[in-house]
Amino acid sequence: MDYTQEELIEAIRISEDKINAHNSYQRGISDCAALLVEYDQALRGPQSKAELGFTWKTTREFLVKLRRHGFTVSEYLEHCGYEIIKNKRPMVGDVAFMDGAFIASPRGWISTTETNGGVVVAKQLMYLELKMSIIARPIKE
Repeated sequence: MDYTQEELIEAIRISEDKINAHNSYQRGISDCAALLVEYDQALRGPQSKAELGFTWKTTREFLVKLRRHGFTVSEYLEHCGYEIIKNKRPMVGDVAFMDGAFIASPRGWISTTETNGGVVVAKQLMYLELKMSIIARPIKE
């Protein structure tokens, strides 16, 4: 069973509001990975497995620590209940990685900015996303 469009859009809205409520940009608190965690928690509630349990200062450090916890980005998304989309055709509610985490919203790919701009539309949503290294869709369990 899939999530409804309404459930996905509401989870996106809740996660945006939580990230935008922070007064400053801080890795692990209001960055793109934190946006992904907030989105998953808004979507799944207490069943979310997206809690990371570590902090980081750079994207590289995030990836190294994720690996030390036994995950690649793809494995982490699968662990959290996402299906990797091999055809690279995104839908609203999908998450992606390309030098950071993105969420497909009705407005486009959203992410955070390091200039404390909160959640912004970072990229237009295309029919086929060849530049995204990973696209994953939440699976309702």
